[in-house]
Amino acid sequence: MIRYGLSKQDGRILFEPQEEQSSILLMTFDQFQKEKRYPHHLVLEKSIRTARYCKVEIFAECVQGTICIPKKQEEGKEKLVFGFYLNQEGILLVGDEKRLSALIGKMSQSVRGCMTPRHFLLLLLEFLIAEDVLYLQTIEDRISGFEEKLLEKIPDHFYQSIISCRKEISVYHSYYEQLMNLSDQIQEFLSDQMPAEELRAWQMYANRTERLHNHVEMLREYVVQLRELYQSRIDMEQNRIMTLLTVVTTLFMPLTLIAGWYGMNFVNMPALSWKYGYPAVIVISILIIVLEVIYFRKKKML
Repeated sequence: MIRYGLSKQDGRILFEPQEEQSSILLMTFDQFQKEKRYPHHLVLEKSIRTARYCKVEIFAECVQGTICIPKKQEEGKEKLVFGFYLNQEGILLVGDEKRLSALIGKMSQSVRGCMTPRHFLLLLLEFLIAEDVLYLQTIEDRISGFEEKLLEKIPDHFYQSIISCRKEISVYHSYYEQLMNLSDQIQEFLSDQMPAEELRAWQMYANRTERLHNHVEMLREYVVQLRELYQSRIDMEQNRIMTLLTVVTTLFMPLTLIAGWYGMNFVNMPALSWKYGYPAVIVISILIIVLEVIYFRKKKML
């Protein structure tokens, strides 16, 4: 168990807390299971054990819930899942102590003014999405790279790459939608307990998650357009191949007719015994092919 404090003077996160200060406790899930002093702790245990998304549950004694932060491919880390338990005395975070401690350490360097545990929760949620717009930009750049490659040629394994990108975008689409719902629930049920300034801060957080959600919506539409472009390139390539096959077939159809016609070998066929018949057929065949090539070039089919 790790304990921090919130300074009553300036709201700083203190690494050597005093008893009268609001506390920030970090626990592992095994440690939390042994704690029986928290009302509704069994509900939170069940939520953490089956945590798949972000949610909040509001009771008379506490506010509790789970946060599931999706894995970011560029970081190579597993997704971070933790539970939170908020009451008048402080806030409890249940999960990977090392990662949560490192998170609070980074947060303490850039965040000031968290005077209450509830405000600390808000600033923690804000800190978790602080650089998400940059990550979404990297996803957008990745999709733009796919588009540039696709305009040059149809790359190998393109469909698998775009499906992987679409899955990642879908995860973040759900993530921001869950955060929006979490913020709306807290504002709806706790608005009478929050001062106007804190209420505005929660609304700003809701607006920020909504903008991120809209950005993800744009990326989803971008991926759909890219898939349509990919399909159109495939169709164009197939049409080109079919056009080429049609031209080749058309080029040799007159030659096939000549070969079939004079291959009948009837006794009274004209020019059957003509000594210049073979060279004449060669010249006629070449002439037909040249004329057809000229025609198809004018029609831009070759």
